[in-house]
Amino acid sequence: MAYDAMRWWSALDEEVQGSWRLLRRAMISRYRPMFHGGSGEEAEKFVRGVCDKAIDEGKQKDNDWIVTYASSCLAGEALRWYAYLDPDTKHNWEKLQQALLTQYPRGGTTGPGLNMVPTPPAAASPAPAAKPSRRGRIRVSNSSNSTHHYLSQCLSSSNRIGSTPSPSDALEVEWSTGSDGLQILSIPN
Repeated sequence: MAYDAMRWWSALDEEVQGSWRLLRRAMISRYRPMFHGGSGEEAEKFVRGVCDKAIDEGKQKDNDWIVTYASSCLAGEALRWYAYLDPDTKHNWEKLQQALLTQYPRGGTTGPGLNMVPTPPAAASPAPAAKPSRRGRIRVSNSSNSTHHYLSQCLSSSNRIGSTPSPSDALEVEWSTGSDGLQILSIPN
């Protein structure tokens, strides 16, 4: 991959090599931001990368182009999460941004930064680094109701766990793998 990058760099003309703006445009056209679902910070960088690409391509008002491009940049955990989204969210960039930033909130477990992976015909993307833990919310559903709820962070008046439709009122949990290989679900402080 390093050889491909050097060959790509040497093929650029001197004007592009000497201008950050032109180099950035060349890199964005060659590389795409891949989102693996590592952290809230990675999610923010991904959303920004998709918006920058849309602006560079003159497609910032083309919702269909943006959601198609964004979905082609998902991998790993983020791709699995995306596969279960409702079609209305998948096909609406505003809703997809909100869903991404809700699923991967800021302050969650830090993962690798924005991964820039060459588009075809370059090599396939490398597997994301193993993450020691992940944060999120537990979503509950009812077969008779299509509204999503989450486990609430507050107990009911009868000291029972309840549900809430608001992700901001949901209980945040942390999932990790112990040194013995067992999966651990805990409530962070």
